[in-house]
Amino acid sequence: QWLPPPRGYFKLNTDGATKGNSGIGGAGGIFRDHSGSWKLGFMENLPQATNLGAGFRALIRGLQLAEQNNLLPLQVETDSAEVITMLAEGNLIFDPLICECRLLIQRMGSVVVRHTYREQNRVADALAKEAAKESLLNRSVRLAVPPVFANDVFWADTLGTELPRTFLGCNIDTIMQNIASMGSLKYPSNS
Repeated sequence: QWLPPPRGYFKLNTDGATKGNSGIGGAGGIFRDHSGSWKLGFMENLPQATNLGAGFRALIRGLQLAEQNNLLPLQVETDSAEVITMLAEGNLIFDPLICECRLLIQRMGSVVVRHTYREQNRVADALAKEAAKESLLNRSVRLAVPPVFANDVFWADTLGTELPRTFLGCNIDTIMQNIASMGSLKYPSNS
């Protein structure tokens, strides 16, 4: 379930997507306020990107838009744990993108970046996947309202609809029900 920021803050959710791990990609993001209201969204087509590169491009574009539109103070969430780790620890391959992110964050001053689960990042994911389509080749789009393809996901987030976590294509609720129906399990001892 997507969680809103505190009153007076904005939240930016970003995501990157690629067709293959090195191909046409997309960057997407959404800004919302404490009530979950759509403030601004974006989609950017990336003619050549890796998964991590697309994730960083989404973060950079979102930070640029936050600065340009004074969407501060800001909480930022991405479902890429690698992006978060590299922001903190650095990475030679992605150093130019990391430096650009750090510069934007430092300049704005009131930005917190953290990891979120994919289920809490559904709108940004939909925007990034749409941006990766060839019909948007080399285009960047700002969105004042939710696009039709993301409308259902946006409203589900706004209304607080939860989605169960899945692991390896399995619904965790189903797994837990199956375990509960087995009763107590006994494991052999080592003695």
